[in-house]
Amino acid sequence: MGRVLLDMAMTLDGFVAGPNDEDGGLHDWFFSPAGVEAVDESVRNTGAILVGRRTYDLGDRMNGFAHSPYRVEHFVLTHDLPERIARGEMKFTFVTEGIESAVERAKVAAGDRNVAVGGGASIAGQCLEAGLVDEIQVHLVPVVLGEGIRLFDLPGVGKIELEKTRVIDAPGVTHLMYRIVKGD
Repeated sequence: MGRVLLDMAMTLDGFVAGPNDEDGGLHDWFFSPAGVEAVDESVRNTGAILVGRRTYDLGDRMNGFAHSPYRVEHFVLTHDLPERIARGEMKFTFVTEGIESAVERAKVAAGDRNVAVGGGASIAGQCLEAGLVDEIQVHLVPVVLGEGIRLFDLPGVGKIELEKTRVIDAPGVTHLMYRIVKGD
């Protein structure tokens, strides 16, 4: 079975979005020629994606799912089912039973490939708090937003020990990969 990979772009000051969900240049690298290798590797290794309802709604409003290179099942953790399903080629499964259920269902769908937790700081925090994440990949973008939604605003999580496994410097982004050191 694959790993659960928290995979997010983040500014130097720790934000994954501006105060009104604006991108702030966080994903420019993803759509540039310099990002092709990292994106191709991620698409090959990802078997399912876990997002929150806020990320789902935002992607639907901006028609972002129609342009995604990830043609895998997306699991959306939500309290309420949407009135309509987003346009695009991927399948959406809405999970109302909690984060553990969402991750388990995504792992089954992903098979030997990874589950990417890439859809929002809240989902990332819930997965970290529940001890469900195996690795963290941060795409560190040289931008300072000053305000917005922080990735690691995790008051209930406590200390997480990490082991650096890879650093790739690329134009406009530095890709940092860490393995979470789990106790025996």
